[in-house]
Amino acid sequence: MSASRIVACEELPTSDARWITLKKLTYTDPDGKQRPWEMAERTTRSSSGIDAVAIFALIRSRKNSFPVSTVIIEQYRPPIDKITVELPAGLIDEGETPETTAIRELEEETGFKADGIIGVSQTVCTDPGMSNSNMKLVTVSVWFDDEIQTPVPKLEPGECIETRVVPISKLYDELQEYHKKGFGVGAKLSHFVDGYQLALKLTDEGLA
Repeated sequence: MSASRIVACEELPTSDARWITLKKLTYTDPDGKQRPWEMAERTTRSSSGIDAVAIFALIRSRKNSFPVSTVIIEQYRPPIDKITVELPAGLIDEGETPETTAIRELEEETGFKADGIIGVSQTVCTDPGMSNSNMKLVTVSVWFDDEIQTPVPKLEPGECIETRVVPISKLYDELQEYHKKGFGVGAKLSHFVDGYQLALKLTDEGLA
């Protein structure tokens, strides 16, 4: 199978866009001066008011047959013309909650079936300087009785996703390797891993 790549790039009229639209805002600054701002807006937001979820799966063995791990995904992202490494994620469909979306998307993209919800973050902005898009991080549990099994994803047509199970203790080193190989690294995953590393450092130094 040949690698994905950009073969054409052209201006897209807003009227032809399926997923996003552009808007010009006028706002008043603290001095009372009106200023313009350009923004992108998703057209797919459901009545929940939340665009999407990212999923952190805590994968464990009841017999401690493998280290506590998580699953990350590799997929081609046309806007940057690179394969990126990210957390599993997806848009919230109408009638879904963030929790049900997380369970559905995790199984679709990775094959893993969550058996419980560990936590759901507050709604956070993803790129507030450019868009009003938002999301929640949903942490789910995936238990195995013994050794980890490799499930089969349920990918939609056009989705080309590779999954990797990585011990949480090795996530930081794995991301450094991805950087060296020229992969794009998703901000949500990178920030999570950097926060985890900082927590470990503070604990080790007795500052936490």
